[in-house]
Amino acid sequence: MARVYYVDTAFPADKKKRKKNRTHTVFDGERTFKVRELIELAKLEASAIFIDRPFSELYDELIELLRKGVKVYELKDCILLKKLRIESNVKKSDEVDAMLLSRIPREMFRQLTVEELELKRKIRPLIRKYRRVMRWKKTFKRLMKSGFDYGLKEVIRLMTADGRRIARKIIRQVVNLPIYGEVYKSACEILGVKESAELAILTLELPLHLPMVRLKGLLGLTPDRNKGRYNHELRMHITNLAANLYIRARKNMNVSDRVAEIANSLPKEMALYRLQLIVVKALRIAYLMTVKPLAGEQ
Repeated sequence: MARVYYVDTAFPADKKKRKKNRTHTVFDGERTFKVRELIELAKLEASAIFIDRPFSELYDELIELLRKGVKVYELKDCILLKKLRIESNVKKSDEVDAMLLSRIPREMFRQLTVEELELKRKIRPLIRKYRRVMRWKKTFKRLMKSGFDYGLKEVIRLMTADGRRIARKIIRQVVNLPIYGEVYKSACEILGVKESAELAILTLELPLHLPMVRLKGLLGLTPDRNKGRYNHELRMHITNLAANLYIRARKNMNVSDRVAEIANSLPKEMALYRLQLIVVKALRIAYLMTVKPLAGEQ
């Protein structure tokens, strides 16, 4: 008999433990139980599963489920879970969230496809390569400024060209993704830029369902609180984007009026910090503009 399952996908915070201790909490309408891999639900005659969030580590499993004929639905806005916990006066736990997923109307979920997940899976290696190229390029530039040339000028030129090529691929693929593409385009419009690989990566990687205070903490933008405990890769992208916006504004290139005002009226360090906050707000606004109509909210 075909069954419907509601799954709270959860991972340990330590990336090294993710494969070893990964567990997902499942609610079948009557009881909750744990599974190590989502593909186990296919053996339990699943016809459909409803999940809170499809982490990138789950793409292979989700694709396998879809190819076995199991329909997979993603919650459009994870804020709904928090609202239900407050309304029900219950504390957050994997079991509670799995059961609450079953109370959310189906129109609040979005059906995932093999094509979408395969496209996302292809982007991840591109993002990793882009990060390596940008990191080494910055290192080589520092070496040159310190007087260690070693013929690095040509290497930097080639890395710049390679970085631009990878950036175009990332942007093109993010634009083609459901929801993410709309969020990215709206954020570009808010910031007054035509395209940006850094912004595309942040659109894909940031958990934009979280409130601003949580996003600031994740990016290390809360002074005197983070003490190094933040996502350093995402911080690199938002730092690079803020620096690019600052340079564009100072050169009178196309940016929004707000970005230009900040870049031209504040000291550089303060302007760069404010521009990072502007980027987070732009992405958060773009996300809410995109998901609320989809979730049927006013």
